[in-house]
Amino acid sequence: MKRILVAVLALLVAIPVVAQQQFYDPLAVDLTRAIMKGLFESNAVPYIQPMVNTINATSNARFYDRAYVPASVSKPYVRVSANGMVGYINEDQRWYTPKIDLGPNVNVVLELTKYGQIIIGPNGPQYQIGPRYEDTLGLATMLMTELFRDAQAQGFLQTPDSAATLFGYKPDNRVYLPTSDQLITVLRGWPVYSVLDTNTQKALESLLTSAKLPAFLTLPPGVNMSKIIAAVPQIEIGSLWGTEALIRYIPPVEFDPNIGKFSFWGLGLKHSISQYFPERWFDMAIQGVYQGTMLRNTVGFTESKLEADATIFSGNVQASKTLWDIVDVYTGIAFEHINVSSTYTYVLPQEAQIMLGLLPEPPPGQVAVPTPDQPGDTKPQTSVVSATNDNVKWTIGASVFYGPLRVAIDYNISVFNILTMGVSYTL
Repeated sequence: MKRILVAVLALLVAIPVVAQQQFYDPLAVDLTRAIMKGLFESNAVPYIQPMVNTINATSNARFYDRAYVPASVSKPYVRVSANGMVGYINEDQRWYTPKIDLGPNVNVVLELTKYGQIIIGPNGPQYQIGPRYEDTLGLATMLMTELFRDAQAQGFLQTPDSAATLFGYKPDNRVYLPTSDQLITVLRGWPVYSVLDTNTQKALESLLTSAKLPAFLTLPPGVNMSKIIAAVPQIEIGSLWGTEALIRYIPPVEFDPNIGKFSFWGLGLKHSISQYFPERWFDMAIQGVYQGTMLRNTVGFTESKLEADATIFSGNVQASKTLWDIVDVYTGIAFEHINVSSTYTYVLPQEAQIMLGLLPEPPPGQVAVPTPDQPGDTKPQTSVVSATNDNVKWTIGASVFYGPLRVAIDYNISVFNILTMGVSYTL
């Protein structure tokens, strides 16, 4: 085993020589991409979770303005409404504690077989790396990850105390990577280091000293939002056996440039419970609504792309009481569930690209401009992140009606509080 590790570590000495180019080292770039992907995926869920919670609460608002559904009608009716929602983002929804999860230590021997083969010769086992660049990259990434994992345990990989969620804003928030001296300290602590000859030790330390990895990577800054404003048209059709259908749809539209292009559809059924009461002192109904949403956003000068698709279910019990033949006061309790699958396509931050030599150093305060020799990060990475949220919401409100026209306002209390308003007209 010691001989194999000695051979592998010695191989690292030659890797950068093969990959070196004038402006940037492709291997260093790919290693940084691997670190960036781990950093992003370690923090993607807490970064987008407040948005998921907000979409869940907002999309499930304005389903009703009273609980009454007629048991039967001589001809169907159609109620058309326009509804608006305003929600204020809590301070704790703007921040999270970042981390970087490098995973557990791996079985080095098993990992080595992915990128080459162990040959048993007359002098014992020897390791032969595969002929592809992907083999070199995989081997280097695995061993560098082991170094970084131990560096993190020793406090050399530093993450900030807090970071901005999608709703917060903290620019230039840095995760500092281990320095060459710190990586050398970690390397010297490895048991295998003591069995290396002096020349190999010096060569490995020289490799780490000359490594062109960036000093830090930046976390997403957020978009600095304090409230959410949305609107949705809605149609209700009834009534058959005390049951009313609900349809809502928004084509792809950009309500807010920070949120991006958003659309959703919904289908629901509402059934009267109070029609079965011996005496109707108040109205009561149950309702279930299933919705789907789509979000498309492009972020920053690097044009990182977010594509999020969600399925949402809401079930509620609602009650209302008519007063003075002109006002309905209503309330309801809802259980809401959302499942979001997000695909995020991104490149390295500009400062990391500059430190790696992928981009030329720009004048102060300006964006780096790619050149043929320094084209920037031309290999975007993709991460798929899933997030869910369960929410219990209490709604209380009132609607005023005159003939077929009705105006409603209510307040929804949950992890994300919302004020909603609606105007409907029954045909």
